[in-house]
Amino acid sequence: MNVFRHPSRFVLLALLGLTSTRAVADRQVNPRLQKDSLAVAEVPLWTGTPAGRLAQSAHPVKMAVKGRSLRVTSKHEQILPIYTQGGALYLVMQLTPGVNWLNGLPRGRYRINNRTVSIR
Repeated sequence: MNVFRHPSRFVLLALLGLTSTRAVADRQVNPRLQKDSLAVAEVPLWTGTPAGRLAQSAHPVKMAVKGRSLRVTSKHEQILPIYTQGGALYLVMQLTPGVNWLNGLPRGRYRINNRTVSIR
């Protein structure tokens, strides 16, 4: 069977050839240069304020460090989120009206209501 006798077959084969070479060319892209399908955010090193907004307590609180304990005085019942220096949520403290004590925090720096608290 001669392809050149039937121009429609020749055109069809030519189109198939062009599209298949394009598909092969697309697959031959260096896989190391292709971007990952997941978007990865760049996290900066500790600069004093973590990236993004951190949650705070609903009402103001007074804080004081006494040894390795944290004294938190609140006029309202609320929750107090405590973040590590890198901005990761460490724990959420349930506050009652009056003086609340948090014992057993590991040594380090924490972000509480946009303030840096050091436990030594």
